[in-house]
Amino acid sequence: MNNFITMPILARQAMQNARYIVNTDGYKYTHYGQYPDGTTKSYAYYESRKGAKFNKTLFFGLQYYLKKFYEGQVITKDGIDWAEEFAYNYFGTLEGTFNRPMWEHILNKHGGKPPIEIMAVPEGTRVDVNNSLMTVVNRDDLCWQLTSHVETMLSMLWFPCSTATLAWELKKMIKDYMLQTCDDLDLLNYSMHNFGFRAGTCLEASEISSAGHLLSFVGSDTPPGATFLMDWYGAPMRGLIASVVASEHSIMTSLGREGEEKLVRDLLRKYPNGILSLVIDSFNYRNFVEMIGTKFKDEVIARGKRGGKLVLRPDSGDPVTTTIEVIEGIEKNFGSFENKKRYNELPPYIGALWGDGIRYDGVRNILFALKSGRWATKNVIYGMGNGLIDVERDTQRFAFKSSAQERNGEWHDIWKEPLDPSKTSKKGRLKLGKHPDGYFVTVNQADPRYRDIQVPVFRDGEILQEYSYEDIKANIEKS
Repeated sequence: MNNFITMPILARQAMQNARYIVNTDGYKYTHYGQYPDGTTKSYAYYESRKGAKFNKTLFFGLQYYLKKFYEGQVITKDGIDWAEEFAYNYFGTLEGTFNRPMWEHILNKHGGKPPIEIMAVPEGTRVDVNNSLMTVVNRDDLCWQLTSHVETMLSMLWFPCSTATLAWELKKMIKDYMLQTCDDLDLLNYSMHNFGFRAGTCLEASEISSAGHLLSFVGSDTPPGATFLMDWYGAPMRGLIASVVASEHSIMTSLGREGEEKLVRDLLRKYPNGILSLVIDSFNYRNFVEMIGTKFKDEVIARGKRGGKLVLRPDSGDPVTTTIEVIEGIEKNFGSFENKKRYNELPPYIGALWGDGIRYDGVRNILFALKSGRWATKNVIYGMGNGLIDVERDTQRFAFKSSAQERNGEWHDIWKEPLDPSKTSKKGRLKLGKHPDGYFVTVNQADPRYRDIQVPVFRDGEILQEYSYEDIKANIEKS
């Protein structure tokens, strides 16, 4: 007997159709009765405030949210009915808690398409903090509640923006060290490998964070980021993502401590070409490095002559001291050479990867230690799991704030000015300009000095501007 209880199909469909109405902060259901009399328009903006971890925010992800949740008819009769019943059960009353007339007006006059306009900077643009990234305004005088209603979902842009920003900042930092210590940037796009699939709180989180990473790097063991970019941004499969043959502890411990040498021998024979990455700390990473440099030295060099490379991955211990120790252990048996910038490089057929518990500051510490020891940056690449997804809304201090309202045909500036000056919001209807010195500025729409960089991307249920993966990559490089 099947005791599984599920919602009837028709009721489930109605619930799905109610998502646009239901998916907002609960208290926002009641806001339509709280605005001053005569309100017809509500205008808001989205920004990354002062005090963010990084001084620029990479804008990314809006197209995904628009296509998945906002495009086309999102209001239906059965959805309104379901949302009304939900509101009644949620608040215990419908008085002042559910604006059914507005939702029916949107259905009947606008065909269920939300009458709002969204303007935003082109995706991939890196904007100085404390500037408008996006503005939202309702286009129907009976729907002033909509601007605040969509705030909740659109505020979730903090996650793709933050993960993309973090990845770019990692790349920028690694590139800076490479320019100082290496003769080329050949490994830059592969220098930060994504190990973050399992770190996501759900599949969508892993998809989004991995997509943000792939805007800056190619190496990844989180394939959903590639399918995300192909699905929502038309990214090509070829050249988008790459990985290598790599072991894990379940493999390296399968023959026990005494069988580790045999296992390494078998792996080197099974994979005589290409990149092979081995986790080396199952028992004793020092012994492992010595074993590779003595008992398997000839095989490693032979792989190198065929264009192969062996990567040794210590997966525990102090990131800085362990990494340096592994590099020095490799050099002991394989040697090194001084490049044109007078930093030491291991032979190109062997190197190290640090991928355990590392975050932005930890990568910086290793980079600094390598440079201080006269080691070239390219001797080590990195793998990051939790670190690539461990961001929060306050990492870049995102905020969605109302800055203007129209009442009785007249616009009024709206702003907050608390004792904490970092939370003072902007006032009026805004545009984003580019100062002659190269930085971004947010000014009033009437300011004649600047052209608005924000462009209309969504209006009345229709997407007006789409960005491809190539567009985003180009915008990143330009900004």
